[in-house]
Amino acid sequence: MDYKLEYMERLFAKISKKKTESYAISRIWHQLDDDRVKFVVQQYVRIDKDKYALADLYLPQLNIFIEVNEPFHENNIERDKLRNEKIMDITHSALCTIVCGTKAESQDGKEVIHWKPLDEIHRQITEVVSLIKQRISELGENFKPWDDVSTLSVEYHRNKGYLRVEDNECLRTVDDVAAVFGTKPKHRGFLRASGAGVPNKKGWIIWWPNTNHTRWCNEPSPDGMYIYEYPTKENKSVTQVDHLKQWLAAPEETRVTFLRSEDDLGFCFYRFVGVFRLNKEKSVQENKCVWERVSDTYQFK
Repeated sequence: MDYKLEYMERLFAKISKKKTESYAISRIWHQLDDDRVKFVVQQYVRIDKDKYALADLYLPQLNIFIEVNEPFHENNIERDKLRNEKIMDITHSALCTIVCGTKAESQDGKEVIHWKPLDEIHRQITEVVSLIKQRISELGENFKPWDDVSTLSVEYHRNKGYLRVEDNECLRTVDDVAAVFGTKPKHRGFLRASGAGVPNKKGWIIWWPNTNHTRWCNEPSPDGMYIYEYPTKENKSVTQVDHLKQWLAAPEETRVTFLRSEDDLGFCFYRFVGVFRLNKEKSVQENKCVWERVSDTYQFK
């Protein structure tokens, strides 16, 4: 199946239970009629250390957030206003709001919902689509079309010649990850190993840890600078103590690391998170293998 088709199918399936939001976003997508623009729903935005917001729709190439306000938002007008101002301040983005209904209190104290007429909702959506088209026009040649397919390809990364954390480099499978380096994943019986050697570089491996592995814990630190690796309780083949001793005594190993993750639409990716080496001092302190990022870039040539 075409990647963009599958992506949009999953996107609309995710918001299908939010009927008004789904209708508005679907109309924006079809009225825009431009599959160069990527849609992201429920975009995570960190507001401060302990708070975050989920934007209804985000267009990453244009840095535009779109909120679809249903009547229940009337109970949170001031809070939503402050939240939206914070999002715009942090992300330096444009924010559009489509108001689909309001709440009011009747004389007998009951809440009455007033939905906007369909033509009024359509008018607001048309304005949003016009803004999107205007932003694309203003960017001109600087507008980068949505092209996840090519940036996920082996050829793209080979031709680029380097990997960099800030570029959010991703590949779809471990076979693709290994192919970028000109090698193949290794198998141990029916199990596939979690890495493969980098050709012609002694002591270097390509590592693709899985954060949801049942037998191994591969836990990244919040800042991405460390990965904590140790066997889980389900792993009967080795203890945490023995695993640590093994690596403390082993020759130094450098790991070009791709962390397995799943996005909000259920797509699985292997994302480049840096080049790591074992921090022996910190490993002893933590009583587990602590892999420290020593570089955020890997150069192929």
